[in-house]
Amino acid sequence: MHPLAQMFTQSASPADYARAYFRRLAALMDAVDPDAIQRAVEAFETVCREGRSIYAMANGGSAAVASHLVNDAVAGAFCDAHPPLRAWCLSDNIETVTALANDCGFDQVYERQLMGLMAPGDLVLALSVSGNSPNLVRAMQYARDHGARTMAWTGMAGGRLGELAEIHLHLPCGADEYGPVEDMFSVLEHVLMTWLTQKRGRWLHH
Repeated sequence: MHPLAQMFTQSASPADYARAYFRRLAALMDAVDPDAIQRAVEAFETVCREGRSIYAMANGGSAAVASHLVNDAVAGAFCDAHPPLRAWCLSDNIETVTALANDCGFDQVYERQLMGLMAPGDLVLALSVSGNSPNLVRAMQYARDHGARTMAWTGMAGGRLGELAEIHLHLPCGADEYGPVEDMFSVLEHVLMTWLTQKRGRWLHH
């Protein structure tokens, strides 16, 4: 039985289920390699210092986290005393995504965007619970082959993205744990962005 199903069958009430779910989030949090977080922060800092760009991409709920990360990078981390973080979410342009899906196939919606936008030294970030989404794997392979820095955030066993990425933030989990892993993607996004924002001298209070 998958972890979420097991939690559900063992819970007598929504409150019991919530407590079990929160315990599971804590376990996933403990499984993250802090050194990988360090490398992720350093990659963002390097890209910013060199005037390079960050391209985030994902599918489904993970795409919402990718978009949130770009919001926090561009708007939240902006500071007059430092170069801005140049970041784009490739999932956000519905016109481009649907045009490419219709004309080229959904497996090419991110690779084709990178062909037109990415330069060597840019950072390409893919978020995927399975680590095996064909459109993300294809885009990540393109990024590697054309001189970009690569980063993946994954769940389950890490999948092909975990193998391709230079920096891998991995949340090992069962096959049905999309919700908990996407929750943790949001936590990781906030850890990275609040650190970078405050290091740049912008405090989070208004």
